[in-house]
Amino acid sequence: MSELVAPFYWLDENGAPQGANVDLAEAMKPLLPFSSTLEHMPWARAYKEAVNKPNIVLLTLLKSPARSSQFHWLGAITTVNASLIGLAHNANEEIATLEEVKSKRVGSIRGYGAAGYLTKQGFKENENLILVTEPQQLWNLLYSERIDYAATGFATSRYEIEAAGYAADKSVKAFELDMSKSELHMATGLETTSNEVIAIKNALQQLKENGEYQRIMMKWGLSPLHSAPPATLEQDGQRFIN
Repeated sequence: MSELVAPFYWLDENGAPQGANVDLAEAMKPLLPFSSTLEHMPWARAYKEAVNKPNIVLLTLLKSPARSSQFHWLGAITTVNASLIGLAHNANEEIATLEEVKSKRVGSIRGYGAAGYLTKQGFKENENLILVTEPQQLWNLLYSERIDYAATGFATSRYEIEAAGYAADKSVKAFELDMSKSELHMATGLETTSNEVIAIKNALQQLKENGEYQRIMMKWGLSPLHSAPPATLEQDGQRFIN
């Protein structure tokens, strides 16, 4: 499962899925002892489905302390920088602290790590924090100046902005959040069985060992991460007792 966010997953002019998540899912298919399908849906819904139902894998999920006990973490994919992004023609004042932004309107995607981080920092939904379900909605708000900043990953923002029909060079990074350089992981909910969890972990590990994972990451301009030893029932057995 993925959300529609480039360069991880988006639909081309023919409606065909493209991106790093698509390539990873396709590369893993022949390495798995079961069949799989690839789908997309709004992030908050995909997250809820993965938490509550078995056999749903989120191809890229921000790993955070609050989420650590809700998922089986299948392997690190890449890192992301979370920033406040504003329009270039409004960037006339330097932001020194996040506190200064609380008098502004900040938008983010419901369920994103950036949205949770801002909430913990004292931002209030429907006051100075506006949450939407899709990147298209977020950039519509920013470029129509209904919000002052978008809180999301800066590295992926240019793809999203251009996909939304706007000029990426009209936006700038205004402030980097302290949660930046967080890792995106492949993850599945606790309802997924231990055998399936280990099969997926080992399939991803095979892609890292044979270089296919690194090739996919670099193809889409993403930073590959170091691999870890493959999982075994003996190593992880205690973690999978339901």
